[in-house]
Amino acid sequence: MKNKSIISSSILLVIMLCVYSAFSQAATHIVQDPLEYFNNRTKAISLARSGNWQQLIPITESLTRQYQKDGDLFYVLGLAYYETEQYQKAITALTNTLGLGGTVLNNIPTGSAPSNDIMIKIAMAYALGGDKSNAMTWLEKGFEARYDEKPFLKDDPAFKTFNKDNAFLKLFGYCDEVDLTREKAWRCDIDYLAKRVIELHYSPYHHTSKANFDQLILELKLNIDTISDEQIVVELMKIFGSLGNGHNLIIPTSPQKGALKRLPVQFYQFNDGLFIVGAEIGFEKWIGYKVENIEGTPIEKALRKTQVVNSRDNDMQTLWLGPYYLSLPDVLEGLGIVKTANEVTLSLSDSKGVSQEVTMNPIDWNFAGFPKLPQRMMDTQPLFLSKINDPYWYTFLQDGTIIYIQFNTVTNKENQSLEDFNIELRGQIVQSKAHNLVLDLRHNHGGDGSLLPPILKTLESFEIMNPDGKVFVIIGRETFSAGHNLLTEITKNINPILVGEPSGSKPNHIGESGWFRLPYSGVMGLVSTQFHQDSKPEDNRKWIAPHIPISLSSTDYFNGNDRALNTIMEVIKDSK
Repeated sequence: MKNKSIISSSILLVIMLCVYSAFSQAATHIVQDPLEYFNNRTKAISLARSGNWQQLIPITESLTRQYQKDGDLFYVLGLAYYETEQYQKAITALTNTLGLGGTVLNNIPTGSAPSNDIMIKIAMAYALGGDKSNAMTWLEKGFEARYDEKPFLKDDPAFKTFNKDNAFLKLFGYCDEVDLTREKAWRCDIDYLAKRVIELHYSPYHHTSKANFDQLILELKLNIDTISDEQIVVELMKIFGSLGNGHNLIIPTSPQKGALKRLPVQFYQFNDGLFIVGAEIGFEKWIGYKVENIEGTPIEKALRKTQVVNSRDNDMQTLWLGPYYLSLPDVLEGLGIVKTANEVTLSLSDSKGVSQEVTMNPIDWNFAGFPKLPQRMMDTQPLFLSKINDPYWYTFLQDGTIIYIQFNTVTNKENQSLEDFNIELRGQIVQSKAHNLVLDLRHNHGGDGSLLPPILKTLESFEIMNPDGKVFVIIGRETFSAGHNLLTEITKNINPILVGEPSGSKPNHIGESGWFRLPYSGVMGLVSTQFHQDSKPEDNRKWIAPHIPISLSSTDYFNGNDRALNTIMEVIKDSK
């Protein structure tokens, strides 16, 4: 009985201590004047966004003493300490942020909200404070958490005191040996690439098995001595193609050795075939010609072959990016379409069906992103091609009854942020007599998805103010990434009429991108890092399909005819 009494007393004591601890903890989070706290918190965030670190520190120190559950405040306080070179205090504040699950604050200069970015900031603070050991530890933590800007850290001034050390260089794929042979250098690069894919990718084996991935890596290492540097890069593309989602990419012009050249023309797959739509100086005469085959391989078969190197979300990306891969002679050689990449013979036909063989040699170039359908080689352009390099713009059509918005890139322009653009848009909509809205996303490959809320507000407010009007969204193969995220949100929150082609991605998809750079060859690329569940968990659609299917023909393109917009005009006319 005595032992049971002691046990019961001990249990009661533990319970009382836990209850006291809970009440004590709650007491430390009592804010005496909530309104004053709120006003000071608002001021602190505003000071952070303006980079006024010195003034921010005392305010935020007071706020975090009053209340220790707000990760946002510890985050901006940590940045303020960092910018004022109070590195140990920065480490403590930023570690507190991580302990609270991180932050989602954006538009903070010198800051980046993802937790892996905060880990790297902690590593930098340790490095600048002279603590190499902890700096290395936090670098490894950040990389394990899929930090996406890794290649650009190697020469960051924060690590200058030890960025030549072997342990530091190993983090970036360097081997212990010096004066490596070509074979050993490529082996080191390939091993590091395999590691980096696993380090970065959200789900590396969702489309291929681990055994198959490992086998592709092993076979490439065994064949290094038998193939050229360029063909090694093509084999790396094939490995990336096996990963099976659209944010995986090898940048073909990045290698210091093995950089791929391209043909002096640009292809585009219309609904009536593959045509030349752009050309370098001296090759303009071939614009408008249809490509019948490449050295005997029919275009349809050649496009299917590109799927081996085209890591894609769906088959619309074969239509979008397949023509791009067909313009890379080394890829053509690696896919068995041509015998040598030194020259490529195309079978072309003109508008009258007259065919001829044309041999082209590859040229040097700089990769600047996946191609868009270019403007016509004429002085006048149809509306949808008139400002393809402008991230966002609008105009009124049909005496102001229709507002047409083209959204090409999810970014902020230097002279007007996307938020300010949408404030202007909403003001124009209120003042106008527009009853129908057309949003053109055909050229939108994505960008910074955190910038999307203002345009969603614009569309929602338009629908509320115009219950009898219509919202049309023009989509296609190039509607991708953040542009696709917007499309999915639009279909969830308003009632749009979708016009055009199926989209270039899935409602739920693996996206975002983390960088890698192979140390010896210099090959750079991107690996998918996050899963975007923009729709319901059970939404397994391959794309978002249009309600009014319209694809572009070569005749319409070269004649400057926009069937998608023309059809929208007819729908509006019929609804009156």
